[in-house]
Amino acid sequence: MSATLLAAAVAGLTLAGTGYWTLWQSQSETSDDTWAPALVALPERRPLAEFILVDDAKRVFDLTSLQARWSFLFFGFMYCPDICPTTLYDLSKVKAALFERGLSEKDVQFVFISVDPARDKAARLQRYVEYFDPSFLATTGSVGQLTNLTRQLGSPFRAEPETAENVYEVTHSSAIYLVDPKGQYAGIISPPFVTADVADQFVLLYETTQPPTLALGL
Repeated sequence: MSATLLAAAVAGLTLAGTGYWTLWQSQSETSDDTWAPALVALPERRPLAEFILVDDAKRVFDLTSLQARWSFLFFGFMYCPDICPTTLYDLSKVKAALFERGLSEKDVQFVFISVDPARDKAARLQRYVEYFDPSFLATTGSVGQLTNLTRQLGSPFRAEPETAENVYEVTHSSAIYLVDPKGQYAGIISPPFVTADVADQFVLLYETTQPPTLALGL
């Protein structure tokens, strides 16, 4: 796994969510010198509809699992050679940066959602995400269940044809999707990921949901 991380290519190798990739581009095309934010908050948050997945402890993971704290959602698969391990490593650094800024596990959670349910089973998913951070959660579900959620977030995925028995790639988004404590789709983080930028911009978004006396730093 370490060799995979060191060899990983970070940006631009997979699709980003179609609808909100367009949103990000529209906000960053003003000039070559314009600073492009790592995190783009949606102008209007979108409540998510019910969905049902299963987590790496074989418990139900549904809409209620995304409530009460902010969720960083990343779609991928365990056999992914580059984007997935690199992004999970980046998310572990983002988590550490957020905790340095005063947040804790009661405020945020990080969820890896496998879009390769045929090969990625619960026990293996748990070991996989724990390599990057023991608190990371992994989930998956049937293709239909997964599609129910990915369509709501604009995060398409597709299993490619096999090159050998049970050997195939899965095309998926390389973005991180943010869901707020009310279960609403709130923003998207597009690569490349600069830890400090992501952490700083998320703290600003986080504080919009906090009463003034509870905002970080007060």
